[in-house]
Amino acid sequence: MSAPLAVYARRMARLTDALAILELHPAGLPLRDLARELGEPPEALRETFLAYYRADVVDLVNFALPVIEFVGGAGDDAADGSDEDDPTTAEVVRVVQSDPERELGVAHLSAEQLGELYAAGTDLLALEPANGVLADAVEAFRAGLWSVADGSADERGTEVAAALNDAAQAARRVRLVYARAWQPGTRERVVEPYRVVRTRRGWEVDAGPVQADGRIRTYLVSGVLSLEVLDERFERPPDIDRLIAANRTPVDVELVVPQSGRWAVDRFAESVAVLADDEDSVKVRASFLPPVGQRVGLILISCGPEAFVMSPPSLDPSGADLAHRLLEHHRGGG
Repeated sequence: MSAPLAVYARRMARLTDALAILELHPAGLPLRDLARELGEPPEALRETFLAYYRADVVDLVNFALPVIEFVGGAGDDAADGSDEDDPTTAEVVRVVQSDPERELGVAHLSAEQLGELYAAGTDLLALEPANGVLADAVEAFRAGLWSVADGSADERGTEVAAALNDAAQAARRVRLVYARAWQPGTRERVVEPYRVVRTRRGWEVDAGPVQADGRIRTYLVSGVLSLEVLDERFERPPDIDRLIAANRTPVDVELVVPQSGRWAVDRFAESVAVLADDEDSVKVRASFLPPVGQRVGLILISCGPEAFVMSPPSLDPSGADLAHRLLEHHRGGG
């Protein structure tokens, strides 16, 4: 995969998530708030939007992207009376409903089409396992589908992880302001960092205090908005290794998803084994870390009504449950 195409894939991955969020907010969102929700530095996200705004993308296929515009405040018009403000300084970005194909002349692959392309690439790689160029291209495409971190974001994550690791070594409590991954909003928590590790999701910290049910929690460092290392010290539980192992023990789930949805299983599962495969669908055994219901629910929502859980059957309603919670959240609880 050439450098320009790799850059395009990363931009499209960021834009897919950003545009999906903006379409739920017709009045627009402050760029800083949107960047925080995506785990993206505001200026890096602005650069991505500017490239898109100026049609600085590759015309691959004839599918249209939504049109975006920049305004000075949440839903406000520009200072000169026009609808738009200077895109290099405007505070708010929003999606407008118009004729994007005519205005921009650019193209976009839907999530389903991206999934089909990913599935085709992985199938071809299975037939040509020694094809190093293809393997690199598939891996770059896989990472581009859901990676929103660039160098500056990764650098900040490393700094936060280092601070948490220092606190863990010194057995000091830490006050976090944390954007929750599975619930809306942010929370402030005082945690006891036990171990900091790097996974395919990025930096993570296993932390206490131990809850009433004997479990500990795992926090994504990318969700840490701010932290303060306190003078308060804590004692590591004597069975901390067992607690961490229990917290990271995956649960096996058997699912059937359409071929175009294989990317979603790879995205949210720790490991995937194909049990049966045909032209339309694939049956897999996937291993998930907690929260299992939310991860499976996201797969079912992403894949649509053709996806379902074979085992355990108690997880099959996960998609409908999550969709209901999302609907209530975006209705404002009404």
